[in-house]
Amino acid sequence: MQSSPKAYHRASERQGPLGILSKLLYAWGEMPGSHMNFAIGGFLLLYYNQILGVAATTVSLAMGVALFLDAISDPVIGAYSDQFRSRLGRRHPFMYAASIPLGIFICLLFTPPAGLDDIGLVIWMFCFLILTRLTFTVFSVPWSALLPELAVEYNDRTSLAAYRQLISSIFGGLFGMLVFQLVFPGTADQPQGQLNPDNYHGFGLLIGGLITLWCLVSTHFTRREIPFLLQPVSDDRATIRQMYREVITALQNRNYQILLGTMLFFFAIISTLSVFDMLINTYFWRLTGEQLSILALVAIVGPVTAFFIAPIIQPHFQKHHIVCANLILQMLISLVGVAARLSGYFPDNDSPLFLPLLAALTALSAFVMTMGAIATFSMFADLVDEQEYRVGYRQEGVFASGIALATKAIGSFGVLIGGVLLDTFVGLEPGHANEQISEEVIFRLAITDAVIVNSLILIPAILISRYTLSSTRIAEIQQELAAKRTSQ
Repeated sequence: MQSSPKAYHRASERQGPLGILSKLLYAWGEMPGSHMNFAIGGFLLLYYNQILGVAATTVSLAMGVALFLDAISDPVIGAYSDQFRSRLGRRHPFMYAASIPLGIFICLLFTPPAGLDDIGLVIWMFCFLILTRLTFTVFSVPWSALLPELAVEYNDRTSLAAYRQLISSIFGGLFGMLVFQLVFPGTADQPQGQLNPDNYHGFGLLIGGLITLWCLVSTHFTRREIPFLLQPVSDDRATIRQMYREVITALQNRNYQILLGTMLFFFAIISTLSVFDMLINTYFWRLTGEQLSILALVAIVGPVTAFFIAPIIQPHFQKHHIVCANLILQMLISLVGVAARLSGYFPDNDSPLFLPLLAALTALSAFVMTMGAIATFSMFADLVDEQEYRVGYRQEGVFASGIALATKAIGSFGVLIGGVLLDTFVGLEPGHANEQISEEVIFRLAITDAVIVNSLILIPAILISRYTLSSTRIAEIQQELAAKRTSQ
């Protein structure tokens, strides 16, 4: 049973397109997620498994369960914020509430008390992973739901999505470079600083403080946009039953089903690959902290290039075609580097060509991923308009939370699979941070990452090709919605 159509209003009508400063301030909200993913995806398994000695399967199981439980909260926050009314609008109260706790929880995640045994470490990690991810949901779902409200025009949504990726990539890349240079520097005794346990307490304090700061920056400095955002006319508060119906209604949208399914498969693959990322860099490519910092800096070139190219390409191609092409390219780029190294065609680490060539592949991969992400975020905004046209009310929060729930839930499965593969097929033993890893183990690690798991990206590429919402259709829908609001 669907809810009745709802009326919406704005306190003020925006004159002209969304300004560049407003786009930048909104896009700054991408940084907390960028930092969190950098910390949890890049260092958590390495820290707890290789340094603290907890089994990879145990670590990945805790990570997966935390991610799955977090996923359950997304639709609740999304549906509740869709109908929430306050003088700060529908989204900003949630964003303010999450900012400070989020930084505290992720700091504690990387600063466990000394002397904990394996069970104590797992409990500590599990508790603060849950708290970190739940609190991030309270910030990120309402923040993501702002995109279709801030950017109304079809192409302007591509622009705002591009700003999100630009901010995340530039400052995320600079942050990564500085972290490897300053927090994880190599020494004569410990050339790979990411394996030095003494570096992680400072890392936790830094990551927690910056996440809180960026949450508050994006939330506070976008307050001036609140009068231009849509709010429901009625003051009905969402009940649990209503929220359940809202989610079911959203899932009946066929194009949303396709986009959701695409992201399900993609994030299952990416979350599995993320388990291997730092291990591949550390043991397969044998990179030092200084080399990783260079790669983090060079990677910025890809997203910056995508920022300028995406708005140029967008008017000439449908968004789902761009996503499909970039998925295939991403798979091929990941495969080429590892295959060339295993076959002896990639330069050795002491060659002057080694780091530049690896950096070029890194920048190209970042470019392709950013192009796909920009198109995907923009498609999400279009689907909100289609849904209002179909059922009579907007579901920004439900759509955003549905994607978040699906990707986190399936991502938790991918993380678990990655940990199991490390313990069983790859055979990487815990607590060997400063010991020699056998070539056989490294070979299995590389094959699993670049060939076995990576080739599955073909599945979401095929699925997204079935998407049918075109630029022409969106223009027609927006015209009819504008006429309806004028009459109301």
